[in-house]
Amino acid sequence: MIEFNDVSLVYPNGTEGLKNINVKINEGEFVVIVGLSGAGKSTFIRSINRLVTPTSGSLIVDDEDILKAKGKGLRKLRTKIGMIFQSYNLVKRSTVIKNVISGRLGYTGTFKSIMNLFSKEDKLLAYENLKRVNIEDKLYNRADELSGGQQQRVSIARVLTQQPKLILADEPVASLDPPTSHQVMKYLKQINREDKITTIVNLHFIDMAMEYADRIIGMRAGEVVFDGPASEVTEQTFEEIYGRSIRDEDRRGGVEDE
Repeated sequence: MIEFNDVSLVYPNGTEGLKNINVKINEGEFVVIVGLSGAGKSTFIRSINRLVTPTSGSLIVDDEDILKAKGKGLRKLRTKIGMIFQSYNLVKRSTVIKNVISGRLGYTGTFKSIMNLFSKEDKLLAYENLKRVNIEDKLYNRADELSGGQQQRVSIARVLTQQPKLILADEPVASLDPPTSHQVMKYLKQINREDKITTIVNLHFIDMAMEYADRIIGMRAGEVVFDGPASEVTEQTFEEIYGRSIRDEDRRGGVEDE
């Protein structure tokens, strides 16, 4: 599904964001990338949809080298890749349903989307995806009327409406409290299991990584320093990945009240 072959990224100022990454991620996996700030987690994940562009190597996504893709080819590849951000990336003044249906933009075309000419099928798909994350009652609310956790659920529904083969989530719970963080992670895990969508999540919190990941990739200073099943990971593993002792802020704590 995704294959990094000797992928490096050197920024114009000489900083190495990624150093010779060789990683293969299989279809349907739920992978959590862990590491401290500046470890290269975001650069890794944003390389996959070319929000940043590696400077060498090849990066195969769904049998195509995304580093060679340009223009229409890159746009087509990106329709297969859903992205969830820490900051939700919603249009605050628009309604929830309008935000969610914007997941169809890659298929609809600019004119139809500007004129809001989405098909009945697209509208139904958006509504069904809001139901999947239990927020269909906020259909006509403006996005800025919602709590952080509700906004992140709307962004998950938007990604589902895109019908991607792959979901990337860049620190999706960093701005949320512990119970809401677990709620969001449970939705992502459930979608991964039910839809078999390959999911890659950046997390800082070691307890959440151990709870939700099938596989954990540890990064430090732009390099992969650990790659293995979550079942084999201990706190000592994280200390080796981080290069320091575990601290309280490395744990999110708190589980969702059932």
